[in-house]
Amino acid sequence: MLLPGLLLLVLGLVYSRTLAPGVTWANAGTDSGDLITAAATLGIAHPTGYPTYLLLARLFQYLPLGDPALRTNIFSACMAMLTVLWVYRLIRRIVADPGWSGLFAAGVAALGLGLAPLFWSQAVIAEVHTLNAFCAAVILSFILSTLTSQPEIPPAHARLQGLFVGLALGNHVTIALLAGTWLFTSSIQTPAQQRVRYLGQQVLGIATGLLVYLYLPLRASAHPAVNWGNPVDLSGFWWVISGAPYRDLAFGLPQMFLSQRLAAWAALLIQQFGWVGVSLGFIGLLYGQTRYRQFVGLTAIIAIAYSAFALTYNTADSYAYLLPVYLIFTLWIALGIHTLLRVCPQRNYSRLALALLLVILPAWPVPTNARQVDASADRRAMDYARQVLTEAPDQAIVLTTSDLDTFPLWYYHYALAERPDMFVVVEPLLEFPWYREHLRISYPALTVPEQPGMGRQEQLARANPSLGPVCRVELIDVSPRLHCLLEE
Repeated sequence: MLLPGLLLLVLGLVYSRTLAPGVTWANAGTDSGDLITAAATLGIAHPTGYPTYLLLARLFQYLPLGDPALRTNIFSACMAMLTVLWVYRLIRRIVADPGWSGLFAAGVAALGLGLAPLFWSQAVIAEVHTLNAFCAAVILSFILSTLTSQPEIPPAHARLQGLFVGLALGNHVTIALLAGTWLFTSSIQTPAQQRVRYLGQQVLGIATGLLVYLYLPLRASAHPAVNWGNPVDLSGFWWVISGAPYRDLAFGLPQMFLSQRLAAWAALLIQQFGWVGVSLGFIGLLYGQTRYRQFVGLTAIIAIAYSAFALTYNTADSYAYLLPVYLIFTLWIALGIHTLLRVCPQRNYSRLALALLLVILPAWPVPTNARQVDASADRRAMDYARQVLTEAPDQAIVLTTSDLDTFPLWYYHYALAERPDMFVVVEPLLEFPWYREHLRISYPALTVPEQPGMGRQEQLARANPSLGPVCRVELIDVSPRLHCLLEE
């Protein structure tokens, strides 16, 4: 227990020093304001809704420190630390060496994951990715158990594992790749005469976990402040859970950009683990000493599949979907470390020298990575929202145009109930009937045109002569500073 405790201590100190103080734009965390606000108001976040994340984040928002945004950021850090601990546990099972070399390989590799720039960047902001990484690590352990368990895993355990998988799907639908792998391995490992019954228990567990999606229509019927898609009926429910606004982005990258993405994929892998770590990973994949070569080979297929999805997802931040790949690569790194330690001669302290080298070289870029991902001083989103709230006239109708300028305002206006006289209107969402209806319910004094077209600012002004001016938020010089200009 000493080494896991040390991992928690180190990562707890690192994450607490670099944690975002509130709603943030750091580390591509634009969606953080939406997620925090939806959790705080028990609302519906942007598709696919993320009900599992929202409910867990809501629990963390009861912590007696800071504001809801800080508490939700702490939730991400806690899930990151749990992920590292689970990866450490998974490595110990794969390496299966009770000696110091097995402990060393597991500890160094797990810590390397916790301090990898992408993983670290998501641990200090409010996002769904560290919870998704934890779910991926747990399901990987289910797959390992399925491949190696003798005798068969009891059906009750299969139901519980299925329940976890269903809840994981309630956080992020990309976990479906691991869920499908788990079901497939179970089907080929279970004796034919028991297969149907066993798979039935797994599917029953998954279906039970997926009931978390009932949160969406139940809460939507209460008209929360954040209510994407208003999923009270089947069409709205499907619009949210299917990720309708983003469907065309999946595998939607134009072919001309694929070579650039492949180069970026390689560069990101090296950035996470350095040349030493990448070399160790491929040594572990190809030559790692383990009884579970079948599992290692399967993780390679899973990593390729996740990489293909991330490479072809047509957004600038698709690299976040590579986190399961880096988690798998961490397992390979541990195998690589253990393999080198086993073949290194013990005389003249050679093995000890190699161990020190394997610690020092990967740790060298950590200070640089810290400067890149440190969100502790990032107050841009908070300052921006405060400025708009301060400068907006009484009863102003404030038009926003993007995630960047909308979500921080939502947080202060809805979650913290500041400037209740204001009307925050997201201009691109006015094309959706559900959003226009949502505005009418949220703001009874606001008249929303039924068919808003061009010149929406003028339309809203003519439709609401008794309210304050219609103000459009404009961000100038987004990086590194943000300025809000209000126009009547």
